[in-house]
Amino acid sequence: MPGQKKFIGMDVLQAAQDRIAYVFDSFPKVYVSFSGGKDSTCMLHLVMQEALRRNRKIGVLFVDLEGQYKLTIDHITDCYWQYAEYIELFWVCLPLHLRNAVSQFEPHWICWDKDREKDWIRPMPDLAIADEDYFPFFHKGMEFEEFVPEFGKWYGGEELTACFVGIR
Repeated sequence: MPGQKKFIGMDVLQAAQDRIAYVFDSFPKVYVSFSGGKDSTCMLHLVMQEALRRNRKIGVLFVDLEGQYKLTIDHITDCYWQYAEYIELFWVCLPLHLRNAVSQFEPHWICWDKDREKDWIRPMPDLAIADEDYFPFFHKGMEFEEFVPEFGKWYGGEELTACFVGIR
């Protein structure tokens, strides 16, 4: 019958762990796209469990859009320090072009715009990559949706690379 569930004899956690192990077996480079939300936090912990088991370092990409809550930033910092020895962190604070849903007068804005530093929502984090020349593909005003796939290509280089994303 269509739509009927087929049970495979394991719970969701075990299935996720098996899939993550498969990715680690199959891809020489692995990174997690991390927002600090509950879904990506769960994904980070599951992936780190496997990375620690294998004594393997992974990349973690956090694109900081400047307007995040303090508790989210604190949580991201805590997660980083929990796994710092096994994480290659890319805490990106670059001037990306974003949509602004709170203004009809300025429907777009550029986060972390050095020309408008006096208007920043909060100070630049210590762990941030803020050098616009750090990534060879980056240009000021780049869209978030452009940046993320370009980061994956750059991070992977010539190696087969997997990105874990925790979304509902």
